[in-house]
Amino acid sequence: MLKIGRLPLLIFVIHIGIFVGGSFALEKFPASSFLQLSASLVSFIWLNHAYRLAQKASRTFWFLLNAGMLFYAVSNAIWFIYQITGKETLIINVSDYLWIVSYAFFLAALLIKTKQMSTSYSAQAYMFNIIVYMITSSVISIHFLVTPVLQLADYSMSITIIMIVYPILNLGIIFLITTLYYLMKKSEEKDLLLLLVIGFFLQISADSLYAYLAASGAYYEGHPIDILWVVATLFIGIAGYYKNGAASASAINIKNPFEEKEFIFPYSSMLILAPLVMHSYDWNFNALTIGLWITFVMTIGRQLIIINKNNQLMIEYRYLAYHDPLTGLRNRVSFQENLKDLLTRNSEQSPAILLIDLDRFKVVNDTLGHHTGDQILLQTAKRIQYTIEQPGEVYRLGGDEFVIIYPDATEETSAALAQAVLDTFQQSFIVKDYTINLTPSIGISLYPENGCNAEDLLKAADAAMYVAKENGKNGFRFYNCELDQSLARKLAIENELRRAISENQLSLVYQPKVHLITGEVTGVEALLRWNHPDLGWISPAEFIPVAEETGQIVSIGEWVLREACIQNKKWQVAGFSPLKLSVNVSVLQFQHENFLLVVQSILMETKLEPSLIELEITESIMQNIEQSLKILQSLKNLGIQTSIDDFGTGYSSLNILQKLPVDTIKIDKSFIDEMEYADERPMVKTIIDLGQHLNLMVVAEGIETESQRQLLVDYNCKIGQGYLFSRPVHPAKFEKLYLTKKWAEATF
Repeated sequence: MLKIGRLPLLIFVIHIGIFVGGSFALEKFPASSFLQLSASLVSFIWLNHAYRLAQKASRTFWFLLNAGMLFYAVSNAIWFIYQITGKETLIINVSDYLWIVSYAFFLAALLIKTKQMSTSYSAQAYMFNIIVYMITSSVISIHFLVTPVLQLADYSMSITIIMIVYPILNLGIIFLITTLYYLMKKSEEKDLLLLLVIGFFLQISADSLYAYLAASGAYYEGHPIDILWVVATLFIGIAGYYKNGAASASAINIKNPFEEKEFIFPYSSMLILAPLVMHSYDWNFNALTIGLWITFVMTIGRQLIIINKNNQLMIEYRYLAYHDPLTGLRNRVSFQENLKDLLTRNSEQSPAILLIDLDRFKVVNDTLGHHTGDQILLQTAKRIQYTIEQPGEVYRLGGDEFVIIYPDATEETSAALAQAVLDTFQQSFIVKDYTINLTPSIGISLYPENGCNAEDLLKAADAAMYVAKENGKNGFRFYNCELDQSLARKLAIENELRRAISENQLSLVYQPKVHLITGEVTGVEALLRWNHPDLGWISPAEFIPVAEETGQIVSIGEWVLREACIQNKKWQVAGFSPLKLSVNVSVLQFQHENFLLVVQSILMETKLEPSLIELEITESIMQNIEQSLKILQSLKNLGIQTSIDDFGTGYSSLNILQKLPVDTIKIDKSFIDEMEYADERPMVKTIIDLGQHLNLMVVAEGIETESQRQLLVDYNCKIGQGYLFSRPVHPAKFEKLYLTKKWAEATF
């Protein structure tokens, strides 16, 4: 919506008032010619001011518009002089040549503006409307303006050419203002351009009506169409006034009446041409008839194209409604409808539902990025599709969840299919430069034992799938009633975990790291424990995975780090020798955007020396090696040491490991347990040798027997921890044992 200021509105009123009053009071005075001269001079002043204030990119446009209005004003002045001196003529004079020159400048200005805007906006979507409108304008001009002129033999060739040039220039201006009308929709100058479009449209309308009336002998001085020229000229001038920013105080608002209604243009063109054709039709084709047929055929053709496109869109929408856009598999809606239909039509069949969820996919997606995650999902879909046979069908429910409907299945065939799916994941995923190992957990439900509808069967498969995850992942489980209890406990843990910190249910225990030869305590690891008032002691192996799945591990990890630093500082204040304390950090916490700020804040808050903290991280950080390297280097710059926990069980790469700015590697307990068997011992020795060659401290965790300690000493591993030396203990007991130096005496 544009605003016209009070001054332009006042000038409008004055000109219209003079025109109406002059028509009655001043019969011999050419009031309309005077008003056209007055309006063109006012508009020239406004446009000239706009030109002088215009920026370089738009100066040419305003110059041409200004020049056109200057010639238009001069031609009006000459025409006015002709009339008041009695030398008037309705045929041709100098003013006609100047009017043509002014129109040529207007045409050039509009052409430049259209060209400038075409580089930023496109009118291609509206080209059909523009073409139909131009055809309508052209055939009307030819029939009512050009043809009558050509049929008059009394005029000279020059006069005839000049009278034909007018409609040609008008058609050019019509084309450009129609194009500008569509281009201006997204322009910041759309209000200003709407003024120009209105002005030139009224100007061309007045010219066309004048030409038609003059050719039929019906025009006379002071005809009502004269006011159209006055109003049109003022609208063009107001564009310059509006450009200057002088129209801030509004007196009237003008709204585009056709905004969002342009679709009616082709039909309105036919409605205009149809009565004109019927009125002028003389059993011979004329320009109006040809124009009507062309617009009719074009409109019908476009309607057929639109119908075809709509049909295509309906097909696409239906496809998207029932298919996953990423993998192309059928989606959850399709799954529910197909399973419902299967259970309804074939009540004798016993279909199985296999729900597949990728283990640790969220970690990969968060660390390596969503593009990598999408590629893994695509490869997963292809692997599952390759595994199943007709009439089985695979669906993607969302995220990393897939489901298979296996009609007429038994427990044996379902287990065989689940194992086949597991086997396809033995091969690593290759995405860009990453080699990623992922496994699925599969839950299976059978009809009708585990449910009689799609919702119950999917719920049962979901419960079985979570049990498969809790039992070590990379496996499958069938649903049974006992799983409901397991799922209920997990849900309870998830809900209660949210209050664990605020209600002081969490605590830390400490396990010493011991020199395997001297028994000296070289460090201590803080371990998290949870004592719930109703559920009792809950194992970290049970609640830590839940915390990671729900994202609560970030806040819990921050609490653990703060409490561990506070305790270490208390021991120093109590007079204990400085002791390096290790704290476990989850991947989600490590990759969190505020992780470094949190670590720095806790160190400043507790006033603990950074060198007395060691952060233990898992090998899964190697999945996003670039970000991990930056974080590890920042920690090193702070003076904080880091270690790779559970080394050898995840993503270890010798090429990457030697680049990591870490200080320690910890041998996972699973390797220590296998040392009881001679053929497994070389693996432990290899890890120790590797760490020493990389100048890394090697710590063995989970030592439970004297034979394990002795073998580690023989392999030159100097530091270890485990139940052989001490279970994790509360701070008070740790202080007592550490203070009296009885650790080594009791163990060695």
